[in-house]
Amino acid sequence: MNFVHRILKASSASTSPTVQKLVQSELQNAKLIYVGEFHGESRIISFQMQLLRELTKCYASSGSKKTDGDAPTLHLIMEHFSQDMQPILDRYQTSQRQPAEQQNEEDSKAFEELISSYNEKYGTEGHNLHPYRELLQFCRRSTAGDTDNNSGCKVRLHGGFIPRNQAARLNKEEYASKHEFFQEMSSRGYLPKETEPMHQALFEKPGSESLVLRGSREHQLLIQSLMSGVDIYTPIESEGDIDGSEENEKESKISRLYQAQLLKDHAMGYKIASLMMEHAIAGKSDRYMVIAGFGHLKHYTGVPDCVHGYLRQDALLNPDVQHRSVALDLLLSLSRPPIRSSVQRSSISGVGSTLIGCQMMYEVYLEETYPPMIKAAEGNEDNEMEENVKRSLLNDLYLRNPDTLDKYILNAEAVRGPLMHYSDGLAGFLRPCADFLFVYDEDDENELDEADLQDVALSGHAAQKCPFHHDQSNKNDDAKAETIDAYERVGQTAGLRGNAARARAIMTYLGYTESDLEYVADDIFNFQGVANPHTVAKIERGERVLDIGSGLGIDSFLAARNCGADVCEEEDSNAPFVVGVDIAQSEVNHAMARALDRGLVVPDRIRFIRGDVEKLSDALAKANLAADNLFDVCISNGAFCLVPDKQKAFDNVFKALRPGGRMAISTTTVTDPKHLDPSFEWPVCVKMFGNLDEIQSMCESVGFQNVQIIDAESPLEGMELPDDEEVVDSANNSEQRFKIHGKYSDQFEFLQNMDMDALCKVVTVYGEKP
Repeated sequence: MNFVHRILKASSASTSPTVQKLVQSELQNAKLIYVGEFHGESRIISFQMQLLRELTKCYASSGSKKTDGDAPTLHLIMEHFSQDMQPILDRYQTSQRQPAEQQNEEDSKAFEELISSYNEKYGTEGHNLHPYRELLQFCRRSTAGDTDNNSGCKVRLHGGFIPRNQAARLNKEEYASKHEFFQEMSSRGYLPKETEPMHQALFEKPGSESLVLRGSREHQLLIQSLMSGVDIYTPIESEGDIDGSEENEKESKISRLYQAQLLKDHAMGYKIASLMMEHAIAGKSDRYMVIAGFGHLKHYTGVPDCVHGYLRQDALLNPDVQHRSVALDLLLSLSRPPIRSSVQRSSISGVGSTLIGCQMMYEVYLEETYPPMIKAAEGNEDNEMEENVKRSLLNDLYLRNPDTLDKYILNAEAVRGPLMHYSDGLAGFLRPCADFLFVYDEDDENELDEADLQDVALSGHAAQKCPFHHDQSNKNDDAKAETIDAYERVGQTAGLRGNAARARAIMTYLGYTESDLEYVADDIFNFQGVANPHTVAKIERGERVLDIGSGLGIDSFLAARNCGADVCEEEDSNAPFVVGVDIAQSEVNHAMARALDRGLVVPDRIRFIRGDVEKLSDALAKANLAADNLFDVCISNGAFCLVPDKQKAFDNVFKALRPGGRMAISTTTVTDPKHLDPSFEWPVCVKMFGNLDEIQSMCESVGFQNVQIIDAESPLEGMELPDDEEVVDSANNSEQRFKIHGKYSDQFEFLQNMDMDALCKVVTVYGEKP
């Protein structure tokens, strides 16, 4: 794409350099991809077109073809077409492979016929389809096996919404009752019939005469903010600032508009859920993409919430055992991210869902924050710079210093709130506005020179640095940001197989038993830690366990086994459970996916949540867990090494424990800070290590009793281990796992000549809450 754009990832605030990389590293396993757009924007459509090309290539080359030789079908459900337009879409996609010149002529003719039918026969949706011509032609050619990538993957078009003229009748008085309206919509196939299990997900209160469509407080606040412009991301004291948010205003104008919006979302959600059920029951390995206005998808509200609601009711209430089983499989699949894994069940074709949103670059307001642009505007009339100067500065920033551009984008109010601080404001969203945000320069006249793009692509790459290196690493915020970024990268490649022999040797050296290793099984190469907190924690059956810095889940899985949560299916409020908290969303996603693969009862018996131990109560509250006096035991294996404010962390652990609870925190410490010669540039991880002589008094000051600093007998040097050889996962080509402690040029070469066991000591901190 020859224009300024960035693809931001919410969980790590990082970027994906190309659409191809995004698909290969993040999307190719997804069962369902939501793409939120601003209608008719050529640059968004260019991005969607590349997504389609790369996805169909991946589906054809990843071995996901069925045994009968047919490639999977990608079903593209679009808001632009109503469901009653399906006949014209099917006719449009009736195509046979022909010579190129004749094919182009036939494609043009078919597109004009589609436009004519769209505008004249139906005339209800009002979208301009001309910007989507290339995308629609690609779909048409795929059905004839004549896409430009020859992937053999068909892309089947579907109408997504209820017709506008039908939806408009919801709040009109032509019906004797709302019940009559919904009966007609159900008879037309836009909504589930009363006899279907999915019908139970249609209304807020099934069986009630009010017939209020099911939505959510967060979704309603989102829709109201889009209409009124009220900020729902900055914390405010009262909801009264938004019209119609009070419970007694259900029949206000804004509420009626919200119900009209919900009607469209329910129709599309029902369409998607029904398609997926039909294909899964038939044994098809199909994938799905949804293109709709961003407001129908944002924060996984609207359409995604409706899809989950319908599948949930089918899984609970369908009288057919196969239907219930298939619905449950789909529901669990869509509830997880599309994690790459070489150990996932082979019977699942396509796992997880993801949401891609869009954001115009102008709302970043670089002209108000980027110094060269501010300077360029000085002295001009109204302090506005000339358009060609703005374009030149933006292009140069994008080409020469994209990391700086990312920082300005992430700091912009229009991005920071919805993408990073989505849970802080009035709505308190549970998920970011999107998993990936496509930020683009909406100036269609500003195109990048192809030669400049090639020069940047061919420029040299900087030497790899330690992921915990930063120019201002003495600052806590910088250290934490580097920690998050590094472990996000670990989580992103956690599905690739690693060196199991080396991991087994390390775990054995740290005191994990053969029984532990057998239970860990295929997850063994994802071990993370500095010691073995279980030998000190001595978790007992029936206990509730908190795992701080749960990483990729291994210690949490062992804790679940030890407390009995892995076999307990009771709904008793006193039943054992495990909660893993980690600062990296990609690691949380991987651990949750593996918990599902292991057959653990999620989230009742084990769950993983994103959170910062320095703000532990916030993380627990967002997961609807009590912030105080909840857990019997807290374990941690290495996470405290990199916590800047350790006293606050220990204080939060103390609050989370029940009276009589205990902690076993394994961490690396510095034996004497004076040994850290200031003339050396020490790694951030070493700077973050706690002072061994201060830990006991620190824990006692927050209230812990019987505090013991137990030598973990875990040397940093001298372990006899198998060679640390790269393991190439054949299922994932030659891609390699990201390692925290790899070899980073000559940045910290001086450490090789130091006695690290004299400088540092690994301990397990034990303490009891009275």
